[in-house]
Amino acid sequence: MDLEQYVNSTVTLYGLAEDAMAGAILLCGPSSHVYIDGLQEWSDSDRYSAFEVTGMLVKEGDDADLVSDDGSVAHGIGEHYVMKNPTWERIS
Repeated sequence: MDLEQYVNSTVTLYGLAEDAMAGAILLCGPSSHVYIDGLQEWSDSDRYSAFEVTGMLVKEGDDADLVSDDGSVAHGIGEHYVMKNPTWERIS
């Protein structure tokens, strides 16, 4: 799913609840995920369940932050999507 076309818009996305190192995410496809603002992790009972999440989709971070001044690769998440002011409902 190409999320770029929805940036800075209020959207409803469907996907699976998963946890990443930087916080809770909604997995919307094989290579598309969105961080859920304000949610560090899903509860054990919600993780891997299907959810409908509505909010303002924004892009944060910068891939340039992943390369240090000497050219070595740094740890981080770089550019990523975040659902701001999210509301969610479990659908399975």
